[in-house]
Amino acid sequence: MKYLYTLWAAILLVACQQPSQENVYYIRGEAQGTTYGITYIATKPVEKAAVDSILRVIDLSMSTYIENSLITQINKGENLPIDPHFQKVLQASMDIYQQSNGIFDPSIGQLINAWGFGKRENHTPPTQKQIDSLLALTGMDKVHINATPKGTFIRKDNPDIQLNFNAIAQGYTSDVIADYFHSKQIDNFIIEVGGELVIHGQNILKGKSWRIGIDNPLQKPDEDREIVATVELTDCGLATSGNYRKLWTDSITGQKYVHTINPKTGYPQPSNLLSATVVAPSAMLADGYATTLMALGGVEKAKDFLAQHKELKAVLLYSDEAHKDQIQRYVTENFKVEFEDQVLTEK
Repeated sequence: MKYLYTLWAAILLVACQQPSQENVYYIRGEAQGTTYGITYIATKPVEKAAVDSILRVIDLSMSTYIENSLITQINKGENLPIDPHFQKVLQASMDIYQQSNGIFDPSIGQLINAWGFGKRENHTPPTQKQIDSLLALTGMDKVHINATPKGTFIRKDNPDIQLNFNAIAQGYTSDVIADYFHSKQIDNFIIEVGGELVIHGQNILKGKSWRIGIDNPLQKPDEDREIVATVELTDCGLATSGNYRKLWTDSITGQKYVHTINPKTGYPQPSNLLSATVVAPSAMLADGYATTLMALGGVEKAKDFLAQHKELKAVLLYSDEAHKDQIQRYVTENFKVEFEDQVLTEK
């Protein structure tokens, strides 16, 4: 009888319990030399420590700023097996390298360092002779994936080739964190690492799609964030690449050098394209394609690339000679964007 009483009591308790109420939660932090932010809807909060552990794992795989990371050791010539994170980003990089005819090229690690955009800042432009020698160490066609019974390794045609995944790794990180949230049965969220986002589900508490802002590419780094456009998105990745924040000025010549380097010339790529915002199936792909559009060398080349990749949605913000004091815009036909400032003239 005692057993039956306990059983019925348990059934009654479960029947009377109301489902836990869903709330909006936030996680904020610093990682990968930048910040990250997560907004999600759930019945209980996710431990920040769990997210930080994911970030740490990816840093130990692909951060060039950590001495004992896998990529740092491989760049030094160590023959080590690569982990699944490294392999996924490497394979995606190789794919975009082929699609862009070599414009997206993570093998430019040596050039990134030479132009002062690596771990050690250097604001002295390299000589043409130095650039020529480093171009010989550039090209993803010189990097190969070698699967063996002992693991998957990288084979480089020249051991001095250095990889740098900064143009795609933060997008991938957002994807990995999104996978973790899905594993926790949380399906309504925005995950952002260094500006690269995964958007899933919707804001179910308000019954609305998630709204994402696109920054003004002309604002200064120390200014409050200014939004020039908003988009409603779900179940996708979004990334914005621009040259408006990562640059330095030669104190002698006054020449400005942006962080987007053309792997064909070895020089920072001047462009009238101020920023490229891309929506793709994953944040990793959006990140890689946004960088590609910036590296192509101008808005017309970026438009041509998008015409060949109808699966992408994009907003290009750029300047031209006819409207020097205004930001111009180009939006792919498959993308609905609401612009805040009517001064932005659609082309």
